[in-house]
Amino acid sequence: MARTRVGILAPLLALYGLGTLAWAGHWKALLGFADIDLTVWRVWRITIEAQAGGVVLPGGIGGDALRIASVMGRGNGVGAPAPIAVASVLLDRAIGLSVIAAVAATLGMASRSASVRVAAAPLELALAAIPVAVATGLVLLRSIARFARARPRWLDGAIGRAVAPVLAYVRDPRAPGAIAKAVVLSVIVAVVQFVVIRGLVYAVGGVPSDEKWVYVGTAMAFIVGAVPALPGGWGTADATYVFFFGLAGIAPSAALAVCLLFRLFWYLSGVVGAILYMTRGRASTQEVQVGAIGKT
Repeated sequence: MARTRVGILAPLLALYGLGTLAWAGHWKALLGFADIDLTVWRVWRITIEAQAGGVVLPGGIGGDALRIASVMGRGNGVGAPAPIAVASVLLDRAIGLSVIAAVAATLGMASRSASVRVAAAPLELALAAIPVAVATGLVLLRSIARFARARPRWLDGAIGRAVAPVLAYVRDPRAPGAIAKAVVLSVIVAVVQFVVIRGLVYAVGGVPSDEKWVYVGTAMAFIVGAVPALPGGWGTADATYVFFFGLAGIAPSAALAVCLLFRLFWYLSGVVGAILYMTRGRASTQEVQVGAIGKT
């Protein structure tokens, strides 16, 4: 940390903040075609508030649960059906992680050296397989949704009533366009995150001997961090950075510094989200009090 180029951190933090706007934009695309009309600012606010919860809850699941609760809450003026809210968040998460894996595999293949080609190829292929699996799953789900239009008997029960809105969500003719838009915005988010991580490597004085492992290691850290193991991904993501950045020739101390600085960016955005949440709560209380006084 003592050798960190502090002047680089502010631009990287600003870039990280712009990335959260793109993230909110691609979730809005997935909400919009389901007739959940929210402004980008509103979606960003829900996203950043949920990010505050993700700091203390295991993996990305905690933050996703808060996002679902926010769009379902009728007190927010949304009141989205639970299956639609869950489907949009799960699709948002699946697209985000698959795009990160695809970008990491692309950057890794483009920057790898011949000496490490054999060692790197299996992991890069595994990352490249993630978006293929997600795309295949979406095609199969849309096929099931089209089949479900005939109202098979299993849709008449309790399970059917819960699943029917999800099937209607994915078979909507506007879904492919919304998903394509979300993928484009997810690419922007992924590129921003990789640029921020690479910038932090430079800021702490790291000089990779093999750039490929920086991108592959970052993708693996994001994937591992999404697993609901420890609050905020503490320990698991850090170990992933240290291991893969070590393959890139970066010292463990520098790798851990990159992880902690990136986590600091996340925490700062979480602080903003917590402040926005508390501000919204106070505003709602004041509105209720003013309404009660008016009735009196």
